[in-house]
Amino acid sequence: MRAVTVTPGQRDSLRVLDIPDVQDSDGQVVVKVLQGGLCGTDAEITSGLYGEAPPGSPYLVLGHENLGVVESPAGSFSAGDLVVSTVRRPCPERCLPCRSGENDMCLTGHYRERGIQALHGFMSERYVEDPRYVVPVPSSLRAVAVLVEPMTVAQKALEQTFRMQSRMSWAPRQAVVLGAGPVGILAAAAMRIRGLDVTVVSREPEGSARESLLRDAGIRYLSTTSAPIADLPRQLGAIDIVLEATGAAAVIAPALNIVGRDGVCVLASVTEAGRQWEIDLGAWNRQMVLGNRLVFGVVNAGRRHFEAAVRDLMAAEERRPGWMGRLITRRLPFTEAGRALVRAPEDIKTVLDFG
Repeated sequence: MRAVTVTPGQRDSLRVLDIPDVQDSDGQVVVKVLQGGLCGTDAEITSGLYGEAPPGSPYLVLGHENLGVVESPAGSFSAGDLVVSTVRRPCPERCLPCRSGENDMCLTGHYRERGIQALHGFMSERYVEDPRYVVPVPSSLRAVAVLVEPMTVAQKALEQTFRMQSRMSWAPRQAVVLGAGPVGILAAAAMRIRGLDVTVVSREPEGSARESLLRDAGIRYLSTTSAPIADLPRQLGAIDIVLEATGAAAVIAPALNIVGRDGVCVLASVTEAGRQWEIDLGAWNRQMVLGNRLVFGVVNAGRRHFEAAVRDLMAAEERRPGWMGRLITRRLPFTEAGRALVRAPEDIKTVLDFG
């Protein structure tokens, strides 16, 4: 079978190779891949910044955003079922979270991740997987189900936000999402489904296609060219939830500073290291303590977040049929994966088709 591969640590090593086909195994599901989504993680692995091939393999099959159809069933799955798979697998030490099925909260850091760290990803014509890590998707979501994995970031962020905020009586109204990439837009949609007033803030100028997309879902858009992040509390009032999804370290301090009293700031992007940023730590600490504010980071997702992502995608499709599909701005054959990684400014989500 063919697969999109990289040699971890080597820049621009992406190749479409013929690799050994998967083998049926008792108790394992064989999935025919239909689509794979590309994101910044894939671009960074392709640039040689990180990534780890499975032991003994000279290459890593790329891809963690996935959609497929069951070919050889196992467990509760039948042939023809539409499915997505989770990404992270337990650490060998079997720490408490991993033993509890919460691989996304691994304590040791020795977890493995499909398409990222020590396990082949989903950008091959087939893959085999333990049914515990496979999530069913209704056929009605066929056109947008490849968005399930990126939607899980919002699901985990919101689940943990509301669980932590059970510390008090809390009725959030105003949310701000920093970043208008796929994760930011999906997070804004999930917040809107929950009845929040949502504003997305990004660098793109107002009047862009992204603003039109967001406006059609009842989500406000502001450009940092005319609305500096520091001015948002004055424009919007008290901000209950801030979700940072820009990937830019320079945005972290402003994100922390605009959270209102009793509010939450969720850091959902992995930023570059090695640069120094000035922050008045004493003033920030005073603001956090006196305002009962909360900040936490979130990465990866568990099975329940995948299931919640499916539910929110269904809710979004029921409310605004076709809206989610507009996030997918490019579809290319998987054999053109190299070209797919070259993004244009108007691109939101690029998807590779496997036939």
